[in-house]
Amino acid sequence: MRFALAVLIAIIYMVHSPIVHASENNAVFCSKLGELAGRSMAARLEGKPLTDLLKVKFDPAVREIFQTIIREAYARPLVDGDNAWVRNMSDFRNDVEEKCQSSLNK
Repeated sequence: MRFALAVLIAIIYMVHSPIVHASENNAVFCSKLGELAGRSMAARLEGKPLTDLLKVKFDPAVREIFQTIIREAYARPLVDGDNAWVRNMSDFRNDVEEKCQSSLNK
């Protein structure tokens, strides 16, 4: 719920930006959020502190959503087992991209 709200807020702020006007650009936007999600999870799995990621300076238009994704990466339960590192990253990235696409299609 909190993530979906953050996605909508970011979209509202970026509506006047040329990168969000066409549906193919919406897919690019969601893909970029997915990349951030994967990198955030990788940082968590590498043992980087959450506070280090939250110190990164983001554009004010997307700061809230980016920080929400980072926080969710650190709060999400991790899976164990074979290929856990890859599964944790790809599952989180896919979840973020799917939620973003769902929010844009409403």
